[in-house]
Amino acid sequence: MNPIILDAGDLLFTTSTLVDSNRSSEIYRGSAMIKGFDKIGCDAINVGQFELAAGLDPLMKIASQTSIPFISANLLDSNTEELIFKPYTLIDRGGIKFGVIGLTDLVSDTIEQLIVDDYTIAGNIYLSAMEGRVDMTVLLINSDRSTYGDLHEIFPSADLIFTSGSTFMTRPMMDQKENGPFVFSSGREGRYLNQVDVSIIDENDRIINRSYYEAKINYFKKRIDRYRDKDPSVPLNELYSEQPSILSSISESQNEMKRMEEVLRLKTNSITFQNVAMDSKVKDNPEMLDHVNNSIKKCKDLIDNH
Repeated sequence: MNPIILDAGDLLFTTSTLVDSNRSSEIYRGSAMIKGFDKIGCDAINVGQFELAAGLDPLMKIASQTSIPFISANLLDSNTEELIFKPYTLIDRGGIKFGVIGLTDLVSDTIEQLIVDDYTIAGNIYLSAMEGRVDMTVLLINSDRSTYGDLHEIFPSADLIFTSGSTFMTRPMMDQKENGPFVFSSGREGRYLNQVDVSIIDENDRIINRSYYEAKINYFKKRIDRYRDKDPSVPLNELYSEQPSILSSISESQNEMKRMEEVLRLKTNSITFQNVAMDSKVKDNPEMLDHVNNSIKKCKDLIDNH
């Protein structure tokens, strides 16, 4: 297994603004985070508001310490009016070519060294540029929770969208646009990892979210079973013969189950999705554990000695 590992932003620091009392500790933390990601392996990091908490120069210094690409398609140098970071990265994995674009809507436009372009325009420009060049397009977007419901309409040609900037977490049964783009959010403080497995059969065909259909089918089954619990020996149409609203609800659930089961039988492009908890069940790598513990101790010392 050789997964693509991406971060949608707000990785480096714990706050969007650094003050004198925590500046040294936070900058050390950012460098330690990148060293950890180097050990794990990471394919791209989107520049979000937290990455710029210490200013542009400290971020550029941290970025120079790694081969991991920092990407942003809408952050420009205020002097040259050119992009500061590469707008996207191309990744070949498992016979599929992915185009990954970085965007943010949360970085303050008061940082003198920066021009923050409209992320919706920049994103669609680069999505158009990737047509015919990649099999799947992935957006990493650092934006407010209020934007999430509109992202599939703002970026209709994207395939997958991963967000940062909110504590919201996507769950498999949540409504998603049937043919994408599919939007995922991993919640707060890195407690969960969004894992998406991709299967491409025909790059020109639709993509279905198998996890959504499977979760909804399971929900409808449980719903019908609850109605059946009243008396399992009696057919449902007899059991609720005098309650047409319940019979209508049962019929709607059964029809939706049939429709979704038919969709799952199609041999088409698909994704499966799950949230992986970053908890004690995940076995620690001894080298990584030492790195984390030493980094935490160093950050604490820097704060105590301020």
